[in-house]
Amino acid sequence: MEGAALAPPRQVARQGYLILTILLGIAGSGIAMAAFAHGSYRVGPLIVEMSVKPATKGTTQVGSEFARLGLQAGTAKAETHAGFLALKGTITGLYSQSISPQAVLDTQDPLTLAKTIRDQGKTAVKKVLLRVALVVIGGGAAGGAVVALIGLKTRRVFQGLLAGIVVVGVLGLIAWKTYDIDKFATAKFSAPGVALLQR
Repeated sequence: MEGAALAPPRQVARQGYLILTILLGIAGSGIAMAAFAHGSYRVGPLIVEMSVKPATKGTTQVGSEFARLGLQAGTAKAETHAGFLALKGTITGLYSQSISPQAVLDTQDPLTLAKTIRDQGKTAVKKVLLRVALVVIGGGAAGGAVVALIGLKTRRVFQGLLAGIVVVGVLGLIAWKTYDIDKFATAKFSAPGVALLQR
């Protein structure tokens, strides 16, 4: 009687493979996002490197790698949202040899810079989000493919892909719903510990 309540060994094995597929799909998406979910995009007259990575808490870091043509070097970080994604926007260059006084004002403090990236970088944000989606799909599929090799079950690839998309999608939705850019109101730029490029 008691033995009848136990699941057949084959069913237990299938459940084990499914759990492993989900875990590896999530891990693959996270690793791929940490490694490849970044790029440099135009935000007004600025070139800004944007990235999204898994993290232990929801933070956003903004700043500039160099002091040049009125821009100040330094970075600032704030806990801007719930969840486990770290967002980053760093000025790495300029599209011209000159920069307008307004552009200097738009980058004068962390809150203003964050709002500048938000308001002037809508196209750039869409591009980085598309990159994140593609990277997550690839990472999740790769995680599922590892399990697929064991049992030659191609559906594991899609299960891993789906697991990665769902988890990252939920984290992205949480970040979007809870994001508060005004957390930068009290933040200040901290100068980097390397020599600044002054011109």
